[in-house]
Order: sequence, then structure tokens, then C-alpha cells
Amino acid sequence: ADLHERLLELGFREPADRVGTLNAVALTREPGPMPGGVSVRRVETFEDFVAAREVQWDAFETPEDRRELDRPRFREDFEESMRIGVPVVFLAELDGRPAATAMSIPSERGVLLIAGSTAVWARGRGLYRGLVRARWDDAVARGTPGLVVMANPETSYPILQRLGFEDVCTVRRLE
Repeated sequence: ADLHERLLELGFREPADRVGTLNAVALTREPGPMPGGVSVRRVETFEDFVAAREVQWDAFETPEDRRELDRPRFREDFEESMRIGVPVVFLAELDGRPAATAMSIPSERGVLLIAGSTAVWARGRGLYRGLVRARWDDAVARGTPGLVVMANPETSYPILQRLGFEDVCTVRRLE
């Protein structure tokens, strides 16, 4: 019961990203329909891959020097994800403009959701909800209708609760 405190005493510390607690949540029933005006597709072209990465960087305010280090690997990263099928990347558009992206990692028992991000200008318009719906549909098509995610209590967790995700456990992070 006191593992967290004991690890701190041994020299572990709170994570540098300051997200020390995550909520593991799961969805095992169909979410609501795709929001109006939102379109989501699975990334299958290099152009969509680049658009998704740019949206993600903007949403997470990734510094330009980090972007410059990663850009030369885009083609290799895209080809590898297409070859092995992981991660599965989705791109959401609002009024024809790339506005949000998210990924998933399929397994035999469900799909792990990762890296959901929405451009600042497009927040509050149903894009995250649409990305959940698209990944649910993908999980159903795979025969594994279940979604799980580790949610930040300050960002995605409240949205996921509204979408019907249920608490599984709380995870404490240290490094």
C-alpha cells in the first residue's frame, strides 16, 4: 500500500511531464454516432500521415527543433506502420481541414487508444468524439469490440467519461 512513498524514498521522482496520475478507462458498448461536420479516415497515404503528425505537433506545442529532428524519418515511419499495421493512425477533418488525429494499437481482446490530439482552433467541435467512434468501428471490424486508454485527468479523462468509458484503475507514474 505504501509502494509509491517507498519508491520516492529510494530516489524515484514525479515524471518530468508532470503527469503523475493516469486513469485507466474502458469502453465496451457502442459510443454515439459520428458528430456532424466531422469526417474521420484511417491514414493510408503519406500525405495523410504528414498531416496527422503536423496536427499532433501543433496540438501538443512540439518545439520546432524537435520537429526538425523527426521530419527526416517520416517516410520510414510511415512505411513501417503500413507494413506492420501498428500503430493504426486516424485523421479527422473539420470543414475539409485536418484538425485532429489519434492512434490505436489493436490486440486480440480490444484496442488501446493512444495519442489523441486536437488542434487548438478546432477544440470543442466533436473531433475527439469522432476519433473515438472511428476507432470503435475499427475494433468492431476486427472482432474485438472494446477500447481501453490511459487518460490524463486534466485533459481527455472528462471527455472519455462523457462518452461512456468506465474506470478500471488509477495508475501512479514515477521515473
